[in-house]
Amino acid sequence: MDEKMNIVLEGMVPGANISEVCRQHGVAQSLYYKWRDAFLTGGRAGLQSGPSTREQELEKQLQEAMSKIGEQAMEIDVLRKKSNWGRK
Repeated sequence: MDEKMNIVLEGMVPGANISEVCRQHGVAQSLYYKWRDAFLTGGRAGLQSGPSTREQELEKQLQEAMSKIGEQAMEIDVLRKKSNWGRK
């Protein structure tokens, strides 16, 4: 992985000749551009403001769990009231 990143970065240096970089590393230009696009996409994701997709998923799971806990607490209250209905 580090080797791919180094090749991509070498090709991104101002004035770099992509053909020469690829030839030196034995990499097809199409593969270089695929790596570069993936690298840039990952970089964009890292710079996005706001929560990541993983954080959003965890937040959703937390909200669902809290909702379920609330429902169960209400059910417990109802059952307690029913069990104490005839007692005083």
